[in-house]
Amino acid sequence: MSWTPPTKLVVILTLLFMIFGIFIFLDLEALFWASILPPFNIGPYSLWFMIALVLFFLTWFLFFLGVKLKGL
Repeated sequence: MSWTPPTKLVVILTLLFMIFGIFIFLDLEALFWASILPPFNIGPYSLWFMIALVLFFLTWFLFFLGVKLKGL
């Protein structure tokens, strides 16, 4: 099975997704600073937390595709 290194575009996009996901997660959970994100809830669930989880998944998935598919 061959391994192809991901392109710079894929690496930059995955890095941005990961940075945004970590920022949202730290903004919700850390007590170092006051939260700058407005409350965004659907029932008992925080929609910001769901957005952070989607960003983490997209980070993994895009990097996985960048390694597995040639030319992405």
